Amino acid sequence: MYCECHGHIILDGVSYAGAVERHRHTTDEAFIRQNLRTCADHGIVYYRDGGDKYGVSVLARQIAYEYGIDYRTPVYIIHKEGHYGNMFGRAFCDIHDYRILVAEAKDAGADFIKTTASGMLDFRNNGAVTHSSLTESELCEMVNIAHGEGLAVMIHANGSDNIKRVVSANADSVEHGFYVDSNTLQIMKETHTVWVPTCVTVAGLIGLGRYDDKLLRSILEGHKSALVEASAIGVTIACGSDAGAVGVPQGLGTLNEKSLLSELGIDSGQGNHAIMQIFKRQ
Repeated sequence: MYCECHGHIILDGVSYAGAVERHRHTTDEAFIRQNLRTCADHGIVYYRDGGDKYGVSVLARQIAYEYGIDYRTPVYIIHKEGHYGNMFGRAFCDIHDYRILVAEAKDAGADFIKTTASGMLDFRNNGAVTHSSLTESELCEMVNIAHGEGLAVMIHANGSDNIKRVVSANADSVEHGFYVDSNTLQIMKETHTVWVPTCVTVAGLIGLGRYDDKLLRSILEGHKSALVEASAIGVTIACGSDAGAVGVPQGLGTLNEKSLLSELGIDSGQGNHAIMQIFKRQ
């Protein structure tokens, strides 16, 4: 049995734009059921979705039990205006707006809150982290508001400084975490923050011809080295593949992530259990 601690049931592993267009006007229930069936066929019994603004993960949550899957969702990503997250999220301009979005997500059945502290890796620009970052004070207030509503918080973050701010803000989990440094790993251990490293978001791109494979391998090896260091000092690591991202098919992506972690000597079972306990259903 497997856990997918960071997936996107809205996606097909091929095209972000195509996936969005598929659900833009109405949720495609047949597609959702196909993805859930695929996950079930691969032995996945737990799926923590990253959310979307088209109601896909909400519908998936309602029917996932039919496939034997414990399914949880933030409903949508909550991101600051002008920052990463627009594809699947709703934006806030100030903390008042953020409070409203948290309340609306909770009313819509959100199991937790997801936000972003940085952008993605730009593989056409030597793997640089895209988009500007949130400050630690902003993140602290956002996490405190969500926790005050009884909701755990997962935060998308790449880049050592960004990740450190997320961990210091008492987020419950760090998603992706590329370019994390040793000092931040130590803080992650002390704060019991769960790391969901999504290694196959990079590994799955190797050989597709989209980007420089040498660069991809270099980034992946650095990420793997950080994971070995994290595991050695006792950081809690969970298995999340970013299922549905390009090169990360539903079901198989989860198994590939689990296999990669195992090859590094990392047992993600404790991390998966921590995610399931922290990110409880409301």
